[in-house]
Amino acid sequence: MNLRSLPCLLAAAFILPAAGAAEAPPVARTVDTVDHAFGLTLPDPYRWMEGDNNAEFQTWLRLQGEATRARLDALPATAGWRERLRGVSAGTVVHRLQRAVGERVFFLRQKQGSEGVLMVREKDGSERVLFDPNASKDGASITEYSVSADSKRIAVNIDRGGSEITQIRVFGVDDGKPLADAIDSVWGEFRAQWLADASGFAYTQMAPESERVGKDPIQNMRVRFHRLGTPAASDPLLQKAGDQQPAPMQPQNFPVVQLDADSDWALLSIGGARAEMRACVAPRKLAVAAAPPWRCVVDFDDKVQEVVLHRSTLYLLSSKDASNGRLLALDLDRPDARAADARVVLPESADAVINSVGTDNLVGARDGMYLRRMKLGVDDIVRIAYADKKSSQAAPQALDMPFSGSSPWMAANPRTDGLLFVLQGWTRPRMAYRHRPGEAKPLDLKLGATTPGNYDDIDTVLTEAISADGTRVPLSIVYRKDTVRDGRNLAMLAGYGAYGFSMQPTFDPLRLEWVKAGHVYAIAHVRGGGEKGAAWHAGGKGPLKYRGVEDFIAAAQQLTKMGFTAPQRTAVWSASAGGMLVGGAITRKPEQFGAAVINAGLIDTVRLLEGKNGANQVAELGDPRTAEGLKQLAAMDAYQQIRDGKRYPPTMLTVGLNDQRVVPWHSGKFGARLAAAGDGKVPVWFRTDAGSGHFATSMDEGALLWSDVYAFFEYQLQQPMQDGAGKAGAD
Repeated sequence: MNLRSLPCLLAAAFILPAAGAAEAPPVARTVDTVDHAFGLTLPDPYRWMEGDNNAEFQTWLRLQGEATRARLDALPATAGWRERLRGVSAGTVVHRLQRAVGERVFFLRQKQGSEGVLMVREKDGSERVLFDPNASKDGASITEYSVSADSKRIAVNIDRGGSEITQIRVFGVDDGKPLADAIDSVWGEFRAQWLADASGFAYTQMAPESERVGKDPIQNMRVRFHRLGTPAASDPLLQKAGDQQPAPMQPQNFPVVQLDADSDWALLSIGGARAEMRACVAPRKLAVAAAPPWRCVVDFDDKVQEVVLHRSTLYLLSSKDASNGRLLALDLDRPDARAADARVVLPESADAVINSVGTDNLVGARDGMYLRRMKLGVDDIVRIAYADKKSSQAAPQALDMPFSGSSPWMAANPRTDGLLFVLQGWTRPRMAYRHRPGEAKPLDLKLGATTPGNYDDIDTVLTEAISADGTRVPLSIVYRKDTVRDGRNLAMLAGYGAYGFSMQPTFDPLRLEWVKAGHVYAIAHVRGGGEKGAAWHAGGKGPLKYRGVEDFIAAAQQLTKMGFTAPQRTAVWSASAGGMLVGGAITRKPEQFGAAVINAGLIDTVRLLEGKNGANQVAELGDPRTAEGLKQLAAMDAYQQIRDGKRYPPTMLTVGLNDQRVVPWHSGKFGARLAAAGDGKVPVWFRTDAGSGHFATSMDEGALLWSDVYAFFEYQLQQPMQDGAGKAGAD
């Protein structure tokens, strides 16, 4: 570690506090529960933690959280990190969800640690607040919104308490006043889909509690249509999960109906926690009444990730027989049209991926389609003009990208020419641009991000690690330019590796402050993600999930070989489905890591179907009701891999108690088992937050979370520093 580079706030961290001085929380009791299925023996000593409204587990977790809070507050670095990150948070302004309808631009503005405020910018450049959730007394936040075609109405998804379960409220754009219309029980990702005349919208709604499978709020969703000014209770049902005709839909599938203004067709998309989708169409006039006559033209086997509807043509982004993705066009006027009949509009590229999951990669504007392509994490965007069914497709036109980076957000409107897009890098703040056809360069909207931090002293490198099977795994490393590669630096390695999601360059000042303090931040682009196309995703999915763990371990070893750090100084972090990655890495090769943090982790995969949102994961992870599925789930279940007597690295599990995506008992069971395996000698801490769900919704919450993570990492990783220098190049 480069001691001369550390700021003074870390100087006291070398005097290690008695972090265990706080009253010890209760040790979790065990039960003699062992499952025997398909030839497998699966012990589950903490089965008692499962279930909703489990008073005993809630009490145990609360006491763990209180003890961890006392320990974190006692660490000498916590207060300094809190002050530092709060300062960055308070001075940072972020704009997101930018959309243009006509001459108006809509967006969320988030600053000073507050929730995002919904704004509109008029043609003359003036801006107005449409809805400020910070003025609410019940902790509101905005998860999504949708603007009507005439830009006169806006439907806003409002979350209260961080649970991601929202209410859709409608506001007038001209006067900002709310209408009486209100739709309850809408998952926060699903925004309203307006009719062209703005008289109503389709929406995806969660099932009533009486119709939920196993009380899982994510199952049995349905689509309804709401006519403004009418009672929501009378909204007709357009599609419901569990229905098999005319559009097959399992209880865990999510339905969305789009009512685009430039087509006489309505589009029903059926998906979930998987890369592929099913797509069905119906005449738009019939689609807003009960039981529309859907005709399915795309099935999951067609490996279609995204679609754009333009008049009577459905454009498909597919990875079938094309790992890097290709663009197809399907004529809906054919009564028997199926995806297999689609013609190729843009063939597969040998080196550019166009099917990365996690953002809109294909969007339709009035003047054409805009498609995002990725090469080694760097994006470009091309425009593809609509073609009539008899003419050849025009060549794609590349937009002039202002700088090299990733574009995590694109938005277009079928009634407006051009595109809004965001561009950012690891150390370059996000910028928001508007492209109009005929203009040489995109216009900077001044709606990106600004921060008081200066990160000119930080550099990045993209290298590779060699995994156990010889596969080359991309590894991004962010470090200070004066970093000495002597193996003494503290390093935080992150990864994800699920659903085909790619970890591209992302500007995050809270992460960059870790680097600015003299540490190293690295991102392993493991299999299971989409960095190298559909084949990269498939290579770390289901029965091959272990490959992503091997990639992650190889990335940690590469950091050591390059002299950036040493195993005892390497911390690992991930969240949600990344819990399988970090959990798998520290249980498979614990000596490679000095500390770990898992945020809201999905870990106990064998018990996938016993928690909320579990059935939704079956397509990606496996079905525990089958022999093949249970075998692969047991192999990726880090809880099942823990062995008594093995010394695992100090671990902190962070949990939002309102989490509806991953139930907290995943963290509870894993942490309790980890502590027991080490006979209480290895620290296992639980950071709990009663006011949040799966994610922090404000920068202030994020600052507090990362303050605790950094203080924990520094405290745990500095123990080896007192033993002398690390050995660069050591395994």
